Amino acid sequence: MKVSSWVVTVLCGLAAVSVAGAAETPAKSDVTKLILLGTQGGPRVNPERAEPANLLVVKGKPYLIDAGNGVARQLSLVHFAPADIHEIFITHNHDDHNADWGTLMGLAWTNGNTKAITVYGPPGTQSMLKGYLQYFAPNVASHWMESSRVPAESTMRAKDIGGSGLVYEDGNVHVTAVENCHYHFDKGTPGYGWQKSFAFRFQTPDRVIVFSGDTGECGHVMSDFAKGADILVHEVIDLAAIERTLRSNSQPKQLERLMNHMRTEHSTAEQVGQVAHDAGVKLVVLSHLVNGGAAPNEAAYIAGVKTLYSGPVVVGKDLMEF
Repeated sequence: MKVSSWVVTVLCGLAAVSVAGAAETPAKSDVTKLILLGTQGGPRVNPERAEPANLLVVKGKPYLIDAGNGVARQLSLVHFAPADIHEIFITHNHDDHNADWGTLMGLAWTNGNTKAITVYGPPGTQSMLKGYLQYFAPNVASHWMESSRVPAESTMRAKDIGGSGLVYEDGNVHVTAVENCHYHFDKGTPGYGWQKSFAFRFQTPDRVIVFSGDTGECGHVMSDFAKGADILVHEVIDLAAIERTLRSNSQPKQLERLMNHMRTEHSTAEQVGQVAHDAGVKLVVLSHLVNGGAAPNEAAYIAGVKTLYSGPVVVGKDLMEF
């Protein structure tokens, strides 16, 4: 699914200006492509949207950002196989974002992959890979006779991101991270002091694309990080719709906890608009939609962002391309 014609017009204009400031439009094969693989926020499986995942294709090479449940199928729908992916970036360790990066690596190995696939994620990512390799060992043993005979562990690598700064670079991309405001652990809880949540900024030869990850209100952190970006892919929630649903389904104490999480660790459309305005981004793409179980009110989302941001806004759908 491609975006509507008016958005294509906007993006064609953006593509004419590279990071270096060149005025000439790159050849089509050289234009960085963003594909929304999954746009459903939260660990809520439904038939309309897949769990969070995004794909950047730079000079033909794909880079995966988040890997929610079902990401391999979503990749197949845009004509990529698991073995095509060799760099995976995980914003934070919630299962709607990290559930299937191990499965993706495993499917690649079973189908003959012999090259390393590396996942870059928050602390805990390396330990998750150790656990996945133990989980995957019976599959390796049962497929060994028809496999490439390359040990699975030589094709699966993980690196923990310690904090804000450079994460990865090659000839196509320069990837930096910043800690955002998704986690507020109380002292004594399991994640306190070591779990981290990140936003990512990808600089390619022709575009700068920023992924907010899951984040609450963050002062100037996100607007500084997204400054001048061509595209800001930002999470968004419908707080009123969520509260209506929770009030009908939750106990009072659970309601209080869940609503506190939503208010402090996620972003409303108006908060996204503030970030986009302060950062001066060229396009806002809303993803990781959380609507309390209802269909997203796209007009309300756009209106909320536009209370402070005057540029184009798109409510993302699975398989949209930019």
